[in-house]
Amino acid sequence: MSYLITQTLIGSWNYMHSCREECQKDAYNDFLRTLNRIPQETTPAMQNGIDFENEVYKAAAGISRTAHPKWESGINAVAAIIKGAPVQVKAQRELTIGSMDLLVYGIMDAIKAGKIYDVKFSNKSFSSVDLAGKYLDSPQHPTYFYLEPEAQEFQYLVSDGVDLYTEVYTRGNSRPFKEIAEEFLSSLDAMNLLDAYKENWEAR
Repeated sequence: MSYLITQTLIGSWNYMHSCREECQKDAYNDFLRTLNRIPQETTPAMQNGIDFENEVYKAAAGISRTAHPKWESGINAVAAIIKGAPVQVKAQRELTIGSMDLLVYGIMDAIKAGKIYDVKFSNKSFSSVDLAGKYLDSPQHPTYFYLEPEAQEFQYLVSDGVDLYTEVYTRGNSRPFKEIAEEFLSSLDAMNLLDAYKENWEAR
Protein backbone atom coordinates (compact mmCIF):
# COMPACT_ATOMS: atom_id res chain seq x y z
CA MET A 1 0.00 0.00 0.00
CA SER A 2 1.27 3.46 -0.88
CA TYR A 3 0.20 6.96 0.14
CA LEU A 4 -0.17 10.05 -1.99
CA ILE A 5 1.91 13.10 -1.19
CA THR A 6 1.39 16.39 -3.03
CA GLN A 7 2.73 19.92 -3.11
CA THR A 8 -0.58 21.19 -1.71
CA LEU A 9 -0.39 18.90 1.32
CA ILE A 10 3.32 19.55 1.98
CA GLY A 11 2.85 23.28 1.43
CA SER A 12 0.00 23.47 3.94
CA TRP A 13 2.05 21.58 6.52
CA ASN A 14 5.11 23.77 5.86
CA TYR A 15 3.12 26.99 6.26
CA MET A 16 1.76 25.80 9.60
CA HIS A 17 5.33 25.62 10.92
CA SER A 18 6.72 28.74 9.21
CA CYS A 19 3.96 31.35 9.56
CA ARG A 20 3.87 34.14 12.12
CA GLU A 21 2.71 33.21 15.61
CA GLU A 22 -0.58 35.08 15.29
CA CYS A 23 -1.42 33.03 12.18
CA GLN A 24 -0.54 29.61 13.57
CA LYS A 25 -4.03 28.66 14.82
CA ASP A 26 -5.63 29.37 11.44
CA ALA A 27 -2.76 27.64 9.64
CA TYR A 28 -3.19 24.55 11.81
CA ASN A 29 -6.93 24.42 11.08
CA ASP A 30 -6.27 24.88 7.35
CA PHE A 31 -3.77 22.02 7.47
CA LEU A 32 -6.30 19.76 9.20
CA ARG A 33 -8.81 20.50 6.45
CA THR A 34 -6.21 19.67 3.82
CA LEU A 35 -5.11 16.52 5.66
CA ASN A 36 -8.71 15.34 5.91
CA ARG A 37 -9.37 16.34 2.30
CA ILE A 38 -12.24 18.64 3.21
CA PRO A 39 -13.11 20.83 0.18
CA GLN A 40 -12.32 24.49 0.75
CA GLU A 41 -14.33 27.36 -0.67
CA THR A 42 -12.58 29.32 -3.40
CA THR A 43 -11.90 32.82 -2.09
CA PRO A 44 -11.82 35.92 -4.35
CA ALA A 45 -8.03 36.00 -3.97
CA MET A 46 -7.75 32.36 -5.05
CA GLN A 47 -10.07 32.98 -8.01
CA ASN A 48 -7.89 35.88 -9.14
CA GLY A 49 -4.93 33.49 -9.24
CA ILE A 50 -6.89 30.93 -11.26
CA ASP A 51 -8.15 33.57 -13.70
CA PHE A 52 -4.69 35.12 -14.14
CA GLU A 53 -3.09 31.74 -14.79
CA ASN A 54 -5.74 30.81 -17.38
CA GLU A 55 -5.20 34.09 -19.21
CA VAL A 56 -1.45 33.48 -19.24
CA TYR A 57 -1.95 30.04 -20.83
CA LYS A 58 -4.22 31.51 -23.51
CA ALA A 59 -1.77 34.30 -24.31
CA ALA A 60 1.17 31.87 -24.43
CA ALA A 61 -0.72 29.60 -26.82
CA GLY A 62 -1.83 32.49 -29.04
CA ILE A 63 -5.50 31.79 -28.37
CA SER A 64 -7.85 34.65 -29.19
CA ARG A 65 -8.82 36.44 -25.99
CA THR A 66 -10.11 39.75 -24.71
CA ALA A 67 -7.42 41.91 -23.14
CA HIS A 68 -7.74 42.11 -19.37
CA PRO A 69 -8.16 45.76 -18.30
CA LYS A 70 -5.87 45.55 -15.26
CA TRP A 71 -3.57 42.56 -15.75
CA GLU A 72 -2.57 42.69 -19.40
CA SER A 73 1.02 43.78 -18.79
CA GLY A 74 1.61 40.97 -16.30
CA ILE A 75 -0.16 38.37 -18.41
CA ASN A 76 1.99 39.15 -21.45
CA ALA A 77 5.23 39.22 -19.45
CA VAL A 78 4.64 35.72 -18.04
CA ALA A 79 3.24 34.35 -21.31
CA ALA A 80 6.36 35.46 -23.20
CA ILE A 81 8.52 33.27 -20.92
CA ILE A 82 6.47 30.07 -21.11
CA LYS A 83 5.53 30.39 -24.78
CA GLY A 84 6.07 27.06 -26.51
CA ALA A 85 6.18 25.07 -23.27
CA PRO A 86 3.76 22.28 -22.41
CA VAL A 87 1.49 23.48 -19.59
CA GLN A 88 -0.28 21.73 -16.71
CA VAL A 89 2.12 18.79 -16.94
CA LYS A 90 1.25 15.94 -14.57
CA ALA A 91 4.03 13.88 -13.01
CA GLN A 92 4.36 11.21 -10.35
CA ARG A 93 7.24 9.28 -8.80
CA GLU A 94 7.54 6.70 -6.05
CA LEU A 95 9.48 7.27 -2.81
CA THR A 96 10.02 5.00 0.18
CA ILE A 97 10.53 6.48 3.66
CA GLY A 98 11.23 3.81 6.28
CA SER A 99 8.42 1.29 5.95
CA MET A 100 6.10 3.66 4.08
CA ASP A 101 5.74 3.72 0.31
CA LEU A 102 4.76 7.13 -1.03
CA LEU A 103 3.54 8.29 -4.41
CA VAL A 104 4.66 11.87 -5.02
CA TYR A 105 2.32 13.67 -7.41
CA GLY A 106 2.25 17.14 -8.88
CA ILE A 107 1.08 19.31 -11.77
CA MET A 108 3.69 21.68 -13.18
CA ASP A 109 2.44 24.91 -14.73
CA ALA A 110 5.01 24.76 -17.53
CA ILE A 111 8.24 22.96 -18.33
CA LYS A 112 10.74 23.26 -21.20
CA ALA A 113 14.45 22.91 -21.82
CA GLY A 114 15.14 21.56 -18.35
CA LYS A 115 13.35 24.43 -16.61
CA ILE A 116 10.17 24.21 -14.54
CA TYR A 117 7.99 27.33 -14.37
CA ASP A 118 5.39 28.11 -11.74
CA VAL A 119 2.93 30.93 -12.39
CA LYS A 120 1.76 32.88 -9.35
CA PHE A 121 -0.46 35.92 -8.93
CA SER A 122 -0.03 38.45 -6.14
CA ASN A 123 -3.21 40.20 -5.01
CA LYS A 124 -0.98 42.85 -3.42
CA SER A 125 1.04 45.23 -5.55
CA PHE A 126 4.78 44.64 -5.48
CA SER A 127 5.29 48.07 -3.92
CA SER A 128 3.55 46.84 -0.75
CA VAL A 129 5.27 43.47 -0.27
CA ASP A 130 8.78 42.22 0.45
CA LEU A 131 9.66 39.85 -2.38
CA ALA A 132 13.32 38.96 -1.95
CA GLY A 133 13.70 35.29 -1.03
CA LYS A 134 9.94 34.86 -0.73
CA TYR A 135 10.06 31.19 -1.78
CA LEU A 136 13.36 30.21 -0.18
CA ASP A 137 11.71 27.80 2.27
CA SER A 138 8.93 26.68 -0.03
CA PRO A 139 8.75 22.89 -0.51
CA GLN A 140 7.38 23.38 -4.02
CA HIS A 141 10.61 23.53 -5.99
CA PRO A 142 12.17 20.58 -4.09
CA THR A 143 9.00 18.57 -4.77
CA TYR A 144 9.06 19.29 -8.49
CA PHE A 145 12.79 18.70 -8.77
CA TYR A 146 12.10 15.24 -7.35
CA LEU A 147 9.29 14.67 -9.82
CA GLU A 148 11.40 15.75 -12.80
CA PRO A 149 14.92 14.33 -12.32
CA GLU A 150 16.17 15.92 -15.57
CA ALA A 151 15.13 19.47 -14.63
CA GLN A 152 17.97 21.68 -13.39
CA GLU A 153 16.17 24.98 -12.76
CA PHE A 154 12.89 26.12 -11.23
CA GLN A 155 11.48 29.61 -11.80
CA TYR A 156 8.68 31.22 -9.80
CA LEU A 157 7.01 33.70 -12.16
CA VAL A 158 5.10 36.08 -9.91
CA SER A 159 3.01 38.97 -11.17
CA ASP A 160 0.72 41.51 -9.54
CA GLY A 161 -0.87 42.03 -12.95
CA VAL A 162 1.49 44.89 -13.75
CA ASP A 163 5.06 43.83 -13.00
CA LEU A 164 6.88 40.50 -13.05
CA TYR A 165 9.07 39.14 -10.25
CA THR A 166 11.17 36.06 -10.95
CA GLU A 167 12.79 33.90 -8.27
CA VAL A 168 15.09 31.15 -9.52
CA TYR A 169 16.32 27.99 -7.81
CA THR A 170 18.63 25.29 -9.06
CA ARG A 171 18.79 21.66 -8.06
CA GLY A 172 22.12 22.40 -6.35
CA ASN A 173 20.71 25.05 -4.00
CA SER A 174 17.47 23.25 -3.21
CA ARG A 175 16.86 20.93 -0.31
CA PRO A 176 16.43 17.23 -1.22
CA PHE A 177 12.75 16.36 -1.23
CA LYS A 178 13.37 13.12 0.65
CA GLU A 179 14.51 15.13 3.70
CA ILE A 180 11.31 17.18 3.59
CA ALA A 181 9.16 14.05 3.28
CA GLU A 182 10.95 12.47 6.25
CA GLU A 183 10.27 15.57 8.38
CA PHE A 184 6.66 15.63 7.23
CA LEU A 185 6.01 12.04 8.33
CA SER A 186 7.88 12.51 11.62
CA SER A 187 5.86 15.65 12.31
CA LEU A 188 2.57 13.88 11.63
CA ASP A 189 3.61 11.08 13.97
CA ALA A 190 4.49 13.57 16.73
CA MET A 191 1.11 15.29 16.33
CA ASN A 192 -0.75 11.96 16.34
CA LEU A 193 -1.96 12.66 12.80
CA LEU A 194 -0.20 9.87 10.93
CA ASP A 195 -3.29 7.63 11.01
CA ALA A 196 -5.39 10.46 9.56
CA TYR A 197 -2.88 10.78 6.74
CA LYS A 198 -2.97 7.07 6.01
CA GLU A 199 -6.76 7.05 6.08
CA ASN A 200 -7.22 9.97 3.71
CA TRP A 201 -4.26 9.80 1.36
CA GLU A 202 -4.10 6.17 0.27
CA ALA A 203 -2.95 6.07 -3.37
CA ARG A 204 -5.51 4.40 -5.61
